[in-house]
Amino acid sequence: MKKFLTVTAVLLVVLGVLVAVADRAGAHFAEREIAARVSARMQDQGITSTPPEVEIQGFPFLTQVAAGRYTQIDITMRDLKGGTLPLPLLNVAAHDVEAELSQLMDGTARPVAARVDGDATVSYASLVEASGLTGITLTSAGPNDVRVSGKVPLIGEVTGTAEVTVVDGSHVRLRVTSLKGAAGSISQTILNTYKDRLAVTLTLPKLPFNLELTDVQTEPTGLVVSFTAKDVELA
Repeated sequence: MKKFLTVTAVLLVVLGVLVAVADRAGAHFAEREIAARVSARMQDQGITSTPPEVEIQGFPFLTQVAAGRYTQIDITMRDLKGGTLPLPLLNVAAHDVEAELSQLMDGTARPVAARVDGDATVSYASLVEASGLTGITLTSAGPNDVRVSGKVPLIGEVTGTAEVTVVDGSHVRLRVTSLKGAAGSISQTILNTYKDRLAVTLTLPKLPFNLELTDVQTEPTGLVVSFTAKDVELA
């Protein structure tokens, strides 16, 4: 009896390993297929980036295959170019995705996500470069505010704050709200005139999945932009 139980236990372990291997193999196949289809769709839409990386979340994967529904698929895209504010890294999470494996295998699949969320971080150095604010340094100063400091032509050393907001679901607006010069360096009237010129509206690259810009937050690491979309055909 003891030998039988030992053999049974070994067989169960082996079976579990085989199932896990098959599960991961199926997931990797689906990830490659979805990545290829997303890449082709992006090219058709004129979206420029490196090839997307896809990771299907959730275990076991095979139960999701059987249902034709995936809880979450993560898609990573790098170096999105276009507009005046490039995105070095775009992380996308597609939720409740419907896609039959048989259709993925025969090339007829059209994976559809109930909701897609995305976010990207833009460094403050990139924001300064895109905005053309020569000599200015930006750092985080609150949820939607940045601290302005630096030396500008004809005025000298300045400090102040700027507000970052979303405009029209696809643009980021940077507007200096306060600006001060070094004591006795220049009149506040001249500073105010210069401050009013420091308002720029930046265009993001063309985005996949009909993503709409919904929010911007200023974090220590940079400007975090957030996106969302519903009922999205991924590929």
